[in-house]
Amino acid sequence: MQIADRFIDKAGHALMRDFGAFYPTGHTVVAFREQQEAEQVLKELQAMGGVFADCVEYSPAQMAEFAEHNLQEAGVIASLGTSMTTVGTYLDAARHGATFLIVPTPDDMAAERVMEMVHHAPSFLLAQRYRRFAIEEMH
Repeated sequence: MQIADRFIDKAGHALMRDFGAFYPTGHTVVAFREQQEAEQVLKELQAMGGVFADCVEYSPAQMAEFAEHNLQEAGVIASLGTSMTTVGTYLDAARHGATFLIVPTPDDMAAERVMEMVHHAPSFLLAQRYRRFAIEEMH
């Protein structure tokens, strides 16, 4: 499996990129310090069905490999926005053992539901929602 193939959802749709930088519009990237908590949140989200059935988990090693590759391969234009800084944050968290979920959040209601579930996990580290023209820090 190629690195980019890891960021294809279960329906076979490629998660979007912005000038070569990872930019999954309509998704929220969530990191947890503890793998078991990430897996529990993943199970709960997938059990809800609907858009959440397409949630995916990435190990620290998978995210670190992807982030390193993405930082090396992204175009110059990507470095002008916040995309590359955000990927650098993911790399740092992955190097410190964070497990990641990428969750479809096509609307505000889905994003709110995800954050309700995420806040129950004590090891929740970060969440960033990718909107069309901005990356929103979720709290």
